[in-house]
Amino acid sequence: MAKILLINPPFNIPKENYDSSVSVGLLSIASYLHSRGVTVEILDGARQKFFWDLLAGKIADYDYVGLSVMTTQIPGALAICCFIREKNSHCQIIWGGSHPTFFVRETASHPLIDIVNYGEGELTTEEIVSGKNLAEIKGIAYKKDGEIVVNPPRELHNPAETPLFNWDLVPTEIRENLDLIPSLTSRGCPHQCTFCINAILKNRWRFRMVEQVLEDLRIIKEKDCFRGKKLRFWDENFFVNIARAKEIVDGIVQRNLIIPWETTVRADYIRSGMIDDELMSKLHQSGCYLLSFGAESGSSRILKKIKKDVTPEQIINSAKMCLQHDIIPQYSFMIGLPGEEKSDMMMTLDLIDKLAKLSEKVQILGPQAFRPYPGSTLYEECLAAGWQAPRTLDEWAHLAENQLSYLDVKNFPRVKEKNLVDSMEAYVRFGSHSIKSALGSSVSVNKLLKLVFILICKLRWKLRFFAWPLEFKLAKKFVTK
Repeated sequence: MAKILLINPPFNIPKENYDSSVSVGLLSIASYLHSRGVTVEILDGARQKFFWDLLAGKIADYDYVGLSVMTTQIPGALAICCFIREKNSHCQIIWGGSHPTFFVRETASHPLIDIVNYGEGELTTEEIVSGKNLAEIKGIAYKKDGEIVVNPPRELHNPAETPLFNWDLVPTEIRENLDLIPSLTSRGCPHQCTFCINAILKNRWRFRMVEQVLEDLRIIKEKDCFRGKKLRFWDENFFVNIARAKEIVDGIVQRNLIIPWETTVRADYIRSGMIDDELMSKLHQSGCYLLSFGAESGSSRILKKIKKDVTPEQIINSAKMCLQHDIIPQYSFMIGLPGEEKSDMMMTLDLIDKLAKLSEKVQILGPQAFRPYPGSTLYEECLAAGWQAPRTLDEWAHLAENQLSYLDVKNFPRVKEKNLVDSMEAYVRFGSHSIKSALGSSVSVNKLLKLVFILICKLRWKLRFFAWPLEFKLAKKFVTK
C-alpha cells in the first residue's frame, strides 16, 4: 500500500504555546491509518524545530502528503506544497481541515492541490491511499478534465469504531514537550449555536464507550513522558450524556486512573438533575481541576440571537458552583457579532466584571472578535453588511499574512466599534483581574513596561473608557505573542 506523510503546517505568526500541544486531528487520522496497515508519519511545522530539514529528508519516500489546514496556516501550507512539487513531483497532495471543508471548490481549484478531503478524514484518507477510484470516494473534491468534481459528503463515522490515539506516531520532541495531554471521548454536539462549526456542519454528537475512555487513560498514565502532566478531554461537549459522564468519572476513581484533567461544559448543565453538587464533588475527586464554558456574551438579546440557550444568571451560577468545589471556572467570550450594539458589548464587560470579582481563580478568555464560518446565517449577515470574502486560496493567503487571527477586525464593515472590538481582549486580560494576576501573564516584555500597561488597562476598565487605545496599538505592534 502507498505511504502517506501527514503535515501540520506552520502558522502565519509563530506562538510559544504551539510547542506544548499537538494536532489532535492528524493524530486521530494517523492512528486510524496505522491500524489499517498504512505506512504513515507525522511532521509538524508549528512544533518541530527542524521541520524543513526533516521534510527535505523524507518527502522523496512518500506517495501522498496530507495537510490539515486552518485559515492562518494557508501561507505556510502553500509554501510546503511548492517545496513538495520541486522535490517529488509525483507525490499527490491532499488538503483537509477546517478551511478546505468550508471552501471546498476554492481549495480544489488551486494548481498545487490534487485532492480536497472535506469533513472527517480518517476513512476518506484510507480510501485515497488504497488507490480506490476517486469517483467512488465520498467526501472529496478533485480536478478532472479541467473541471472541479465534488463528490457527495461522507457520513459521520462512529468514534467507538476507531482506534485510540497511537502515541508512538507522535514525533518524540512533540510528545515530550506536551504540557496538556489530549484525549477525545466524543465528537460533535447536539446544540445549535449559530456561530459554531458543529451546528453549521451538522456534526451530531457521537461517543466512545466508557471502557475505551478508561483504557485510553490507562495507556496515558503508564507512559513515563506524561508523568506529572495534565490532561484535557478535547470533546466539544463532554457532558451530553450525564449517565456516561458519571460512569467515566466513577471508573477513574475506582481504577486509580486519577490525573489532573479539564474539559468543556455548558453553563445550563450546572443544575439539579444534571451536574449537581454530588457530581461536582465526584469530578473534583477524580482529578477535574478546570471546567471550560462558552459564555459568549453578557447580553440576553445576543445569547438568544446566536441560539446559545443559556442566560447570564446561569453563567454566574456555574462559576459559583465550580468555586464551591475547588474547580477553576473558565469562560470564553466574543464580541463584534452582526447586529451587536455597543450596549450589548458593555453588558458582556459587566458580566466579565462580575465573574472576575467572584474569585481570582476565575479565568476569562477573550472577548475575541467574532469571525464567521460559511454556511451560517451570521455569515450571510456579514456578507449583507458589505464584507467581501476572498475568492481564491491565494487571496486568503494574502489576507492571512501577518494576522494573529482568522480575520482582522478592520476587514469587517459591519463592526462599528472597531477599536473597542479589537482592543477588548487586552483590556479584559490586564484590566479586569488583579495586578499580580496580570503580571503573571505569558506576554514577554520588560516588567516595568508591563506594569505601566496594566495600570492603564485597569484605569480604563474601572472607568469603562476605551476610546483612542493608543497604548494597545503600540503593544499589539511590538509585543503581542
